[in-house]
Amino acid sequence: MTTTPGTEIVELTDGVFARLHEGLTNAGILIGDDSVLVIDSLRVPSFGRDLIKDVKHLTDKPIQYVVDTHSHWDHSWGNEEFPDSTIIGHTNCRTEMLDLEAREWWMNRVVSANDPWSEEAKGVRITPPDLTFDTSMSLYFGGRQVELIYLGRAHTSGDIFIHLPDDSILFTGDVAQDGGVPFMMDGYPKDWVETDSRLAELPAERFMAGHGPVGEHAAILEARDFIHTMMGGVEAAIADGQDEATAAKAVTEAMSERFGGWRGFDRVEDSVAYAYRQISS
Repeated sequence: MTTTPGTEIVELTDGVFARLHEGLTNAGILIGDDSVLVIDSLRVPSFGRDLIKDVKHLTDKPIQYVVDTHSHWDHSWGNEEFPDSTIIGHTNCRTEMLDLEAREWWMNRVVSANDPWSEEAKGVRITPPDLTFDTSMSLYFGGRQVELIYLGRAHTSGDIFIHLPDDSILFTGDVAQDGGVPFMMDGYPKDWVETDSRLAELPAERFMAGHGPVGEHAAILEARDFIHTMMGGVEAAIADGQDEATAAKAVTEAMSERFGGWRGFDRVEDSVAYAYRQISS
């Protein structure tokens, strides 16, 4: 049900699909009566074009909306491939994508990585959302209620969640994954704790994150516990007078028994150090 190597398209419910890309970035596809809504345009234009091909594998209806879960390059640098679609995102998502310093930071990071897409990234035309909101937005798409919700800063300042209340399905971007450690090095760890607590209250039996497999609600609770445990450990280490390096090692070691098997756990020590600096500043 896909034409792109390394991807799998999973039908979550009638007309709602998770396009999972192993080791890379996922996308969501909602098919309405007359058009399609896509969640995240992926990392560079060629990935966006592959996504469009896979949508056409499912339906010949045009893509009317692209929803950016957040501003990060691997979720939004394919936006330029959707010139006839309305791109929707949080107000802060648009602000971040227009921030020249942030754009340069990410461009340097992506290009210097020498990944297969690094050369293509040099020519990306960063295309921010042209329809934004601050707290929530409701779409009624093909008879289905689609709620776009902002719960506060976390992975970025503009993370949004796409909730299908009648289907009990949620798209979480990079804030919560099933068994995966999120990238935190430009995030808001102090705010993330409360955002995750609010996210856990949304009724959803299943969810698709920006990376990894489709998960069940229990995995959202685990993702919440990961952030709470990490930040609680950092705050305790600071109160105990530990320096950054000591705290990073101690908190990581304490978390390893419960979370050591998660994807990306090797990033936790750097994340703890980053959170330490954020709290201490």
